[in-house]
Amino acid sequence: MPSSSAKPTPQSWFFLILSALIWGSSFILMKKGLVAFSPPQVATLRIFFSMVALLPFLWSGIKHIHKKDLPYVMLVAIAGSGLPPFLFTAAQAHLPSAAAGILNAFTPLFTLLVGVVVYKVVFEWRKLMGVLLGLAGATVLVVTTAPGNSQGNANYFYGLYILLATLCYGISVNTLKQYCQHIPATALNSVVFALLGPFALLYLLSSGATGIVQTHPHAWASLGYLVILAVVNTAFAGIIYFKLTQQTNALFASTTTYLIPFIAILFGAADGEVIGWSYAAGLALILGGVYLAGR
Repeated sequence: MPSSSAKPTPQSWFFLILSALIWGSSFILMKKGLVAFSPPQVATLRIFFSMVALLPFLWSGIKHIHKKDLPYVMLVAIAGSGLPPFLFTAAQAHLPSAAAGILNAFTPLFTLLVGVVVYKVVFEWRKLMGVLLGLAGATVLVVTTAPGNSQGNANYFYGLYILLATLCYGISVNTLKQYCQHIPATALNSVVFALLGPFALLYLLSSGATGIVQTHPHAWASLGYLVILAVVNTAFAGIIYFKLTQQTNALFASTTTYLIPFIAILFGAADGEVIGWSYAAGLALILGGVYLAGR
């Protein structure tokens, strides 16, 4: 079992960069899915297709999960893969994808805070200053791009949903590192989505999603984007992230979100979103805070 203080290897750095590249496209894929489907439908379709993609690994996964592991696996499932898809899609119905990508950079900050408060990681004032600097960056982003300016009808109140999602990620990754270190990454991810998938399917059957597929002119295109989001950005990237966390530590793994805003901004710009100076200023402050917190 790797130590919680294991130094990153070349493979760890590769996993970090690869997961950032994959997840950086998640925001634009969610935006495309929202063309035809409602935010809860996008979230549940993402969870359901992820479960289907991981079914071949489920039997092996069940054999690696012991009774004592179940509460922690359920917490990882709910906090890491259950709640965030709903929070992100609800936010992206009102936010540009680039802004969502920038706010996602709060994940390392909340990972650190959860580690200090819950798992008794040693507190340092420098890290607290990093948290405050990151919050200042989010404030710049919200205040300077509020409704009524160059961002059109965007409502940045929904950025709070993304902040809540990053807190969930902080809880999930710390729990994963502390209690699920011994479970192979593929096995763990398959069980996580096996726990969530049936609930997603029940909602989809009662939400009118099948009717949208039959009648909406862009439904199949949106569905295609959501399949990519589920299979590549959720199931496959989730395995990489679990493996990265087990190889190194919770904070290093969460720093994949340092790179995600840059990728999200590029995808947003390519899709025609206006990228103003406030994005650059907010991103600089957030990343500066994350650097101080994670040094």
